[in-house]
Amino acid sequence: MKDHYIIAIGRQFASGGREIGHMLADRLGIGFYDSEALRSEAKTLGIEDGIFDLFDEKPTRSFLFSVVMDPYAIDSAVNSGKVIEAQRKVIQAAADKGPCIIVGRRADKILEDNKAETVISVFIAADIEDRMARFLEREDMPEKQAKRFIERKDKERASYYNYFFDGKWGRADNYTMCFSTSRMSKDKICDIIIDYIESL
Repeated sequence: MKDHYIIAIGRQFASGGREIGHMLADRLGIGFYDSEALRSEAKTLGIEDGIFDLFDEKPTRSFLFSVVMDPYAIDSAVNSGKVIEAQRKVIQAAADKGPCIIVGRRADKILEDNKAETVISVFIAADIEDRMARFLEREDMPEKQAKRFIERKDKERASYYNYFFDGKWGRADNYTMCFSTSRMSKDKICDIIIDYIESL
């Protein structure tokens, strides 16, 4: 097994990707970074919340809207490259601490050229019916509204990922492994990923 590896998880909304990330981190005994953990890391590095918010998983329209709402601070940050650099700095700081799971935030692309660690990129998907059922377990809204919400969140994630990169969010040829939690249990998915890591 490689001493230093990063598992970067991309996922459709409500597909169970974040939960799989937690399960892997627990089973492997390694760090776990989602949006909240990365926000905490950003604060440790002295990065302001406003800049962190700009590289949250939002559609490109959010960048434009933010510039309109705060043209001085935000437009300056975007134009000077501070947003992209801050994102790279936070993701790299997390990776430098040792093997870990990073959920979302284009970690696979940010780290792909770094020779210091092996990056395993994983994409988690699921049928829309299963995602709706999972979402409605924690949210109270009509099914049609829930479906529209889930579809919008997927579009946001795709737009965010593709804004900086090559339009391959969710495409199998862009990842080391792709799974559907509608076709395979989360435990089995974790087994396969761990087997792959142990073979490196």
